[in-house]
Amino acid sequence: MNIRVDITDKRFGKLVAKYPSGKAKNGNTIWHCVCDCGGKTEVELQHLKSGGTKSCGKCSRVRYDLTGKCFGRLKVLHVAERKRNTGNTFWICQCTCGNIVEADGYRLRRGGVRSCGCLRKEKAAFQIRTNEATLSRMGNIDGLRDANGNPIQSIKLGARNTSGVIGVSFDNHAQKWLARMMVKGSLVLNASFPTFDEAVEARREAEKQYLKIEK
Repeated sequence: MNIRVDITDKRFGKLVAKYPSGKAKNGNTIWHCVCDCGGKTEVELQHLKSGGTKSCGKCSRVRYDLTGKCFGRLKVLHVAERKRNTGNTFWICQCTCGNIVEADGYRLRRGGVRSCGCLRKEKAAFQIRTNEATLSRMGNIDGLRDANGNPIQSIKLGARNTSGVIGVSFDNHAQKWLARMMVKGSLVLNASFPTFDEAVEARREAEKQYLKIEK
């Protein structure tokens, strides 16, 4: 396509012109542009030059533009297409380990998400390596279970537990109580409830069914 003005790779606000993609009815050249948020759009040359169009139009509706910002190990690349039912924006992020993940913008800003998951794995591995009680039980299968054969982690209250009930916690993001339980490596209970009592009851029923614990 013959063009009078070449603006290839030039920036206009959040947009970078890539190539001419057609002609408008008035004869103006239309350029295919890429937005800083990752979005793509077609814009007439005169609108770019006059400053009438400075973004793809989608990212301008994002309340908090996180593009290029870093949160822990995550660097925000651009906005994702999907949103939560609550309206929270998802962002495409790259972890320092190289993984690409989607993360809720609210949780990013609040510090709820700081990596693709590798940080949690490293912390867990470090805790295992530095926990004398755990190290003393390594290689001893019987030491990881009680007298009834139940996994210790399923019946012992952890140091980080704040609810006072094993397997029950509060999800600040969803504003609901969670009831969870792992048995032989499988998640047999993973449900949310509006009240603490309902979550506790679900956990108790799961213990009766899977661990044969009566309370």
